[in-house]
Amino acid sequence: MKFSMYQIAKLPLLILIVFCLGGCKKFLNVDMVTAMSGNNFWKTRSDVEKYTNGVYSILRQYTCMNGSTLTAIGDLRCTAWEPPLAGAGGRAYISLFNNNDIRGLRNTSESWRGTYNNYTQSPVNFGIENLADWGGFYRVINAANTILENIRNTDLELSDEERAAYTAEAIFVRSVTYFLMVRHWGDVPYLTRANDKEQHPRMDQVQLFRNCITDLSSVLNDLPWTYSDPTKRGVRAMKGGALILMMEMYMWMANFDAAGAETYYQEVVRLGNTLINENKGAYMLLPISDFKVLFKGTTKESLFEIGQDYNSGEVFGLLASIADIALRTPYKKNASRTFIVYKKEALEQLYLPENNGEQDQRADLWFEKTYMYDNNGNFVFTKFINTYASATENENPNDNRILFRYADAYLLRAEALEKLGKKEEAINDINIIRERAGAEPFVQGTTNQFGQTVEDAIWWERERELMGEGAMFYDLVRTRKILSGKYTPHPMTYQDYINGAWTYPINTIVIQRNPLINPNPFWL
Repeated sequence: MKFSMYQIAKLPLLILIVFCLGGCKKFLNVDMVTAMSGNNFWKTRSDVEKYTNGVYSILRQYTCMNGSTLTAIGDLRCTAWEPPLAGAGGRAYISLFNNNDIRGLRNTSESWRGTYNNYTQSPVNFGIENLADWGGFYRVINAANTILENIRNTDLELSDEERAAYTAEAIFVRSVTYFLMVRHWGDVPYLTRANDKEQHPRMDQVQLFRNCITDLSSVLNDLPWTYSDPTKRGVRAMKGGALILMMEMYMWMANFDAAGAETYYQEVVRLGNTLINENKGAYMLLPISDFKVLFKGTTKESLFEIGQDYNSGEVFGLLASIADIALRTPYKKNASRTFIVYKKEALEQLYLPENNGEQDQRADLWFEKTYMYDNNGNFVFTKFINTYASATENENPNDNRILFRYADAYLLRAEALEKLGKKEEAINDINIIRERAGAEPFVQGTTNQFGQTVEDAIWWERERELMGEGAMFYDLVRTRKILSGKYTPHPMTYQDYINGAWTYPINTIVIQRNPLINPNPFWL
């Protein structure tokens, strides 16, 4: 039988209803129209709105729920995060990710089940086997494609402006999903039709991103800079989210398509200028002292995020971020220790006075300073300190999962400017972030800073600013700094890198049923 590689021939509304039951922060906390499946059932704007909310719910389901590790592994893999000397307390996955032992991780299913035998979830629900499963993400893509195909129905009670807005949202969600998948598996099949049953090969990631950028560019002006309803800010598609998504894609493409790199950097600068200079006050850098407000979500610094709210029955899986394993009492009352620390040598590089960190407020606000360099389970990372009470553990993380925020627009633009030889402009962007953090400005050529070059200054500033936000591993991959022990404690060999060791394996069932899908050489 001819296999639809992802078994997504249809997306019954029942699936969307199930995914929406947990809600998505007030405006998403609604039921969808029963048995809605396109133009046979869509009659009003309310119908389309509920279906669109459901698409965001599916994205949330496959990034942050049921123990999905997708949004957290960027912190765990090959980075300066590591288990404390006292051990990971049964959380063997920390060491395995940290050492880039993905094969070992795949072989721990039964021990993983035993470690978490107090929970009802299986190893799959804790994300281990989900690392090879892209089916959920194709469900998101299929739902977005369903909107794109049915929004054209002239019987729908929508204005032209509303049709354009929903089209833009669907393209944004589809593009975000492809962005997450490419960073996870590299080349992936590119689907643009709803209920596509055909077999498709993996598309080159650069071409796939070009397609996404073309789509995003065509609908960019149909997205709002922001929303008058603050509960939609950041958690629904905005123009700023689309701009920074394209910036991220171009930066990724620059690594895998060296011939086009200069053009891609120019595009990053152009898009960054639009985002920063033309947003009409929609976005801003919050005071660093408001970091708890920032990571709780829906602020003017957020460009796109995935929301949760315990009071509305929305609870992320514990592996959705590193917050659960980086907090202890008094932030988590039943936790006497933390299960992850930031490597002491790396923190010293970032924050010691001789590296220009003595006035950096991030060191004061994001760490419990007394134990900042402790490696015995006393370390506490307080960047994501918002918590909620639960029945099994007194406190669990309650921050939204921010995928893109305004600060990163400055750092991405700085990186592109440096690559184009515009070092002074790049330094200006670095120092905007450093000024917000209360740190001394970077001055090229000084000897008291870890970043001797502008390129390194940008790198270490990204590490200071974005640590814990799931970006570091992907930054290592796209800059090829993963090949150097200067930037990672667990460098990768060049041969392994080009063979796809930075990716994750693809589910063997997909490969068996679709002969057009070939694994990366590293996983053969």
